[in-house]
Amino acid sequence: MKKLGLKKVAVMAAAAFTVLGVATSASADTQSDLDAVKAKIAETEKKVSEGQVALSKLESQEAKTSQEIATLKKNIAARSEQLANQARAAQLNDAGSMLEFVANSDSVTEAVSRTVTVATVVRANNQTLADQKADKEKLAQKQTDLQTAAEKQKEQNKELAQARADLAVQKTDLEAKKASEDEAKAKAEAAKKAAEEAAKQVAAAKSTDDAEKAANQAEAAAASVSSSSNNGNNNSNNQAASQTTNQASSQAASTSAAPAASSVNSSSVLAMADSLTKMHIPYVWGGSSLSGFDCSGLTQYVYGHFGKSLARTAAAQAAQTTRIPVSQAQPGDLLFWGEGGGVYHVAIYVGGGSYIHAPTFGQFVKYGSISGWAPSFAGRL
Repeated sequence: MKKLGLKKVAVMAAAAFTVLGVATSASADTQSDLDAVKAKIAETEKKVSEGQVALSKLESQEAKTSQEIATLKKNIAARSEQLANQARAAQLNDAGSMLEFVANSDSVTEAVSRTVTVATVVRANNQTLADQKADKEKLAQKQTDLQTAAEKQKEQNKELAQARADLAVQKTDLEAKKASEDEAKAKAEAAKKAAEEAAKQVAAAKSTDDAEKAANQAEAAAASVSSSSNNGNNNSNNQAASQTTNQASSQAASTSAAPAASSVNSSSVLAMADSLTKMHIPYVWGGSSLSGFDCSGLTQYVYGHFGKSLARTAAAQAAQTTRIPVSQAQPGDLLFWGEGGGVYHVAIYVGGGSYIHAPTFGQFVKYGSISGWAPSFAGRL
């Protein structure tokens, strides 16, 4: 019977080694994917920075060109007025001051010389005016080209910002997946160690019953870990959401008044919201894109990326949620200011008394604190 016990333990040890190998391999693959995403994030952040510098230069050149155009307009207006005054003087003085200047010559030679002088002055004035108009047209074309380039750069910057936000979500999901795989690996290592220890106990057993007992204990421990690890592998794609739901369910069980946690992956929501705080996105009334957000436009944009459709206003979003006290808010819940139809602001709760929101004019998407500006209530989707 002792041999049977050793054989049973050997089988369990082999199973533990197999689970450990699968867990280790999966964790390594996930780590590789995570490293690749981190590298893409670093590369994208560099491009975002370069894009912002490029846009700043284009806007600076556009402003300089506008100033040059304004100066030319003044010069052209002044030159045109001067020529008009000269023409008006010629009409008022019959022969005109220029013709009079020629007529008052003391000799034919002097008259010819004065005529050449007058013609030169007129031609110079006209040429200067023509040159200034040509320069103005060139500057106008340059300004148009700069505006086109700036708009193109803004669109590229917007796409890069979106890519960075999407990568932040991928990074969060992969980190959650790796944490699950690391847990499975740790359990498999524990099972392997238990099987090895059981093998020693079986070998040292003085009776058949002791050997069978040690073998059965090893089998139960290894089977438990194997089942847990298989479940983890089969559900790895949904691990982050499962963890969030389980944590929220546990909290809900301890606080009977609190509703069930949101089915939205809060860790991914918070990762995207956090990435938006680093993009210097301005507050824009009615804004719902990376070019600018208002409070409800921000929450609608973030949750929309995870399949949760929110209404367009803060009051309407409040109506879509289950109202809970602020003290029971969990990361990923919404916070609201105002009551009933008078709800006027909404933010995403991140935990620890902090939230992310689009505050008001002249500010960017950023973090806020409940202690600094307390919401009226929280809402769970």
